[in-house]
Amino acid sequence: MHTTRLGLFMLAGVLILLGMPIHSRAQGGACGCTQQDKVDLENRIKQVKAGMQEWDALVKEWEAMEKHAGEPLLLDSESKAVVKGSVKFKISGVGDPLARSFGAETDPACHVTVDHQATPCLRGALEDHEAVHKKICDTSKSFNPFIDWRTSQRVVDYMKEEKAGYQKELDRLMEERKKQEKNCKKLIKLDLSMQRQLQQTFAQRERLQSANNRLESYGKSLN
Repeated sequence: MHTTRLGLFMLAGVLILLGMPIHSRAQGGACGCTQQDKVDLENRIKQVKAGMQEWDALVKEWEAMEKHAGEPLLLDSESKAVVKGSVKFKISGVGDPLARSFGAETDPACHVTVDHQATPCLRGALEDHEAVHKKICDTSKSFNPFIDWRTSQRVVDYMKEEKAGYQKELDRLMEERKKQEKNCKKLIKLDLSMQRQLQQTFAQRERLQSANNRLESYGKSLN
């Protein structure tokens, strides 16, 4: 029993090192100094770069489609799902399975939500990305809360906006990497047993999040 409690306390301590702002402040920067922080940061940088390349390719493709159609192609749920799915697929091809990732979104009412578990290394970049969407949303949203202003937006303009968000995110990620290199003279490495415990913890979190998403989708289908 004593050993179990000790293991839990050790795990809690490592989780604090991985994600709590107090650790970052102690190191003198926004980004933590664990090996996991470095993995997360490098992984997201690669993902964002891949995503930007895909947005550029999609913009050219849809501009050609508009030219052929002779009229603007407006965003709807189907076209949005298609282009976002394409970028998600591209990003998944460069992802590190050991890296943590966190979501963020700006809803039609311009409210920004960032995963509360996002680490100091990644939170600022997510906030910068969403700030791009919020700025455009604030100037374009409908006075009617039941109308999504994006339904009158061109697909091309939506994709250019996403590309701009990714660029802002990348700028912040590169800043965080510089801070990490400057402030973290030595990265904190975890032993194999602790790595396995953390991986199990992250996997459980992902399973819970997936289950919650399924429940939300089921609830919406009943309305």
